[in-house]
Formats: sequence, structure tokens, C-alpha cells
Amino acid sequence: MYELFVLGELSIGPKHGYELQYILKSTIGPFRQISSGTLYPLMSRLVASGFITQRDEPQEGGRPRKRYELTEAGRQRFHELMAAPLEHGTDIGLTFQFKLNFFGYVDPRVQLDTLEQYLGYLQADLKYIAELEPQVRAKPGIPEPKRAQVLRMFSHRRCVTEAEIGWVTEEIDRLKRKPVI
Repeated sequence: MYELFVLGELSIGPKHGYELQYILKSTIGPFRQISSGTLYPLMSRLVASGFITQRDEPQEGGRPRKRYELTEAGRQRFHELMAAPLEHGTDIGLTFQFKLNFFGYVDPRVQLDTLEQYLGYLQADLKYIAELEPQVRAKPGIPEPKRAQVLRMFSHRRCVTEAEIGWVTEEIDRLKRKPVI
């Protein structure tokens, strides 16, 4: 997931490590952090894999800054990651947001596939809630205060998921109406 982000940012242009970390922190928001201890080892692996290059830039009175640039192999890897199916799991929402962030750099077919995959995930989640809710209502032995809270949680999750489904559906429709150049 972070590999996709780094390669995507470098596909826009070369950046220093601290720039990448700043952009990444801004993208994922204030409640989820990525440390230098995660980012810089990833950068080292990407250099070792030949996906990016690293160049030291001298600084007056300080250590050289590392500037990273995408290679052709890295560009190909970026496009592979963008075209790869979304994996259902705890990070699917963030992976979807990363892909969405770089839609302008990939073919509309890849964009549409990603949107449709995420829509399928959301619809499966909504179906799961719809199947589980009646079971919670009918199951004996659940204390009423607990049952009420679980049902409220389902209600919240359903509202959020329905809103996302609406947005993704609009994006799919917009993309399908867009003329192919």
C-alpha cells in the first residue's frame, strides 16, 4: 500500500524523503501515522529493487538530503499496482484512497475497474450488515442495552456504507459518460 503511494508520488516528479513523508502524513490524516522507521526502509527496498534511484544533495552546514526519482521499472511497477485488484482487508479503504489519488495517471479502464471493485466490497459489507442485523434482533440472551448498541452500530455502518456506495456509483457513471479521447 505504501509502495503504491511512494511510486505514485515519484511518478509526478522527484522528491526528498521528508517531502514524501509530509505528503503521506497529509494524505492519511492526523489519526494514522507513518514513521520514518517505516518509510525509509521501504525507500531502501525500492532502491534495491531498481524502482527508484537515490541521489545525495549536499547541504550547507548539514547532512546531504536524499532525493528520490522514479525509474522506468518503477513506473511499470506503479502501473501494475494501480491495476492490481483491491484486496479485501482492513486497509482496503486507504488503498482505495491512494489509488483514487493517482487516477489522473492511469487509463480510464483502470479507474473504472478500481471503482467497481470498491463498489463490490461496499455492497458485500452492506449485505453482511443486512444479514446479521435480524440475527441480533432475534437472538435470545443478548442483554437489551447491548442489543440496542449493536443495532445502533449497524445503523451507523449502514449509513456510512450507503453514502460511499452513492459516491462511488456517481463516479462510475461519470467515468462511463466521459468521452474516450
